[in-house]
This record gives sequence, C-alpha cells and structure tokens, in this order.
Amino acid sequence: MRSNLASVLFCLGVLVHLSSCTSTSVEPGANGGDLVVSENRTIATSMTVGNLTVKGSAILTIDYTSTPENVFVVVGNVLIQDAAQLIVKGNQSLMNDGFIIANEFSSQYTITTKGTSVIRLENIGLRTQAGTVTEKGNIYMSHVAMDRSAMIIDGAQLDHESSWLLGNFKNKSTLTITNSVHIPTEIYLNDSCSVSITGTDTKTGLWLSLTSGANTMQLPDVSSGAWSWNTGAAIGPGVHWSLSVVNSNPGLGVQLFPAATAEITGHGVAPKELTIGYFVSASNEVLDNLHVGLQNGVIIPGRLTLNNVHLGPIAWQVYSVTSASLTINNSTINEIGIIGNGSVTVNNSLLQLAVLASYGQNSSLTVNSSEVWNQSIETNSNAQITLNNCTIYGSQFITRSAQSKISIIGGSFLNNPPIDRSKPPIDMITGYPNYNPFCAPGPPKKSGAGVISCTGVANCNW
Repeated sequence: MRSNLASVLFCLGVLVHLSSCTSTSVEPGANGGDLVVSENRTIATSMTVGNLTVKGSAILTIDYTSTPENVFVVVGNVLIQDAAQLIVKGNQSLMNDGFIIANEFSSQYTITTKGTSVIRLENIGLRTQAGTVTEKGNIYMSHVAMDRSAMIIDGAQLDHESSWLLGNFKNKSTLTITNSVHIPTEIYLNDSCSVSITGTDTKTGLWLSLTSGANTMQLPDVSSGAWSWNTGAAIGPGVHWSLSVVNSNPGLGVQLFPAATAEITGHGVAPKELTIGYFVSASNEVLDNLHVGLQNGVIIPGRLTLNNVHLGPIAWQVYSVTSASLTINNSTINEIGIIGNGSVTVNNSLLQLAVLASYGQNSSLTVNSSEVWNQSIETNSNAQITLNNCTIYGSQFITRSAQSKISIIGGSFLNNPPIDRSKPPIDMITGYPNYNPFCAPGPPKKSGAGVISCTGVANCNW
C-alpha cells in the first residue's frame, strides 16, 4: 500500500479537496465543458467533458462494448447524486483505458457519490491521469461514497503504475467487487459501510478503521493465496462496518485511531499479513524500532500488541492529528502526516515511498540523519519541514501555501532510479527501496508558493 494521506484528510474533514437514446440536460455543453445529466442517456463515442454530474433518477451509460477504442475523459470532478447511476462498460477481450479522470496532479479532482446513487464499472479500464508515469509519476485521487450510495466493480481494471484510486466508504455506503484489478486501489472502511470482495483475480488493499475502545482481531490465514473472511462489529466497540472476502486475496491494513487500542494475532505468514496506519494519541509519544517483518509482543506500549503477525515490506504509516509531540527513532516508515498542530521528529530512520506532510497550522516535521525516498515532501498553512543531514532520492518538495516552509540543511540529493521491472520497487524482506515507482526518475524537484531552501546540500542547484 502506498500513500493514504488523502483518505486520512478526508475522513477527518480536512480534504473535501456522443449519441443519445433520449434527450438530456447538458450545462453549459459537452464539448469540453461541464456535463450535467438529468435524464437517461447513452454515449458510445469518445468524449471529453469538464465536471461530470449525474442527478435525479437519470442513468448515464457509457457503452464501449462495441467500440473499445473509444475513451471518455473527465477534466474535472465526478458527482453522482440522488438516485442517479453512472454505468461505464467495455469489452472484456478488448479492454482499454476507456474512462479517464484527467488529474494533472494528485487529488486535483474527486469522484463523489451521494444519496442512493450508483457507479458501476464493467470490463473497462480506468485511469486517474491522461499522461504517463514517466511524465508525471503516479497520480492518486479519491472516490468518496456517502449516504447509501454504491459502487459496483465487475471485471474492470486500473493501471496502478500511473494511477491510484483511494476509495473512502462512509455512512451506509456499499462496495461490491468481482474479479477486478486495483479499483479502488485502496479501500477505507468507515462508519457503517459494507464491502464485499470476490474472486481470485481481484487485486486491492483494505484499511480497517479501529476508532475507539479495546479491539481484538484474529487475522485470516492468507497462506493459501485465496481466502475467505467475514468480519466487523465483533472486533471492537467502535466497529460498525462489515467486510466479506470470498476466495480472494486483498492486502490488509489497520488504521488505529487515537482513542483505540488493539491486540492483533496472525499466522506468521511471509511476506505480508498486515500494514499499520498509526494515529498518535493526545499524549507526547516516543516510538522506537518500528520495523518490517515478523512481530511479537508489545509494539507500542498501551496501544498496540502484535502476536505472530508478519508486517509487509511497507509496514508503517504514522499520523498526528493532535497537538502532541512525537519522536520516531531507528524505524522504517512509509508515510508521515501531521494534520493537527503537533510536532514530529524522526531520527536515524528509513523513509520509504509515500508522502511526508506537515499540513496543520503551527505544525512541524524535523527529519535528522535519515534516508528519504518519499514521492513528495509537502507543507501547508504555516507549517515547516526541516531535513538535517539526510540523503534524499528524487522527492518532490511542495509548499502548498505562501506561509509554509521547507529547509534542507546538509546531506545530499540523489536521483530516483528508473523503474526496473526486473525487480520490485522495494526489497520484500528489508523494506529498502530499489526505486520509487510513484515519482519520475531523476533528482529532487520543488514547486509551490512557499519557501524551499537547501543549504550545504550536495547536488542541490536551486
């Protein structure tokens, strides 16, 4: 699993970030402008629109079963509301990237379903950008399912080298997946949602939210490669979602929120049984020696115990949503996100593939004497990030506001190596990166409205 920061932000309320069979309402026009559909319509030709809205009881069908070379491109947000439906279907034997949401950068646009609306994707290819991973790296975006809306995926696929779809299922929404690949790429179970996953061809990742109280979880035996599991409310007092896995093999992750504790028991199955998304409590904390591989015993005192659990090569994602301070020592961490006004200090650690972000007002992230491979290093509001004597491989530095600041002092810049399909992005045993597939090859880059400075950094020519 890679970055889930966009989903974390949304869950916390921070990121909210043609031929026709019948007549339809289109405002102000479908030729590159926004498309609003309020009556049934079928499209079988290629089309590019701005924002796409389907409302009322309308059914918009994009049917490429006979014309798989055609493409529907949305340069904007997708909103399906009320009792409306969006159906996109193609030809399983001639599947192409038939449905594209053309993000220029990650989380530029969002797919949202409300009411009792439905999105159905059948035998179609989905992409979250119009470009390539070589041009822009991997671009992620969110699908947000609210109320009693539904997403149904059957035989569809997403190119997860260039694209990434984070599926946030909230309220009483539902998700049904049958033999589909990376749609959504990661699934976040929240509130009273219901998720059903079927089929050995299905590839996706699950994040199970533990929001409060003492939680006890027995993991399924994943050693056979395809397994079945029904789980939900019996885990703990804050769990109201339900999950059904039938003869499939999704990746598993747990989000441990500040008011929750967990004891999790596994089967010791390598290379991976679980990934941890850890939320710092309201008290100041020190986390030592968070690593990959087989775990036994108390990992974080008072919060997390793992019994015979094999964490994967990408094992830890850490989030701060309070004013507490956190120190991380001698650890292997994939992602760090500061959403509150807290501070995080990282010492002598390996930071892997996802995002380092300090977004909260008055928040700060300091990284000392560490190896940094993250796809992006980002600030917002008046937050600050400081990297001291670090080795940094190809990261994109981003200041999202004029008041935010990133300072790189000492250390060196090195290239993110080219993607090499003969080896995995990350060593399956140690968690050490071979390359970051989510950012373009080459040296670190910078963008944004704030100040980004490097002082005494080898190979920094800014």
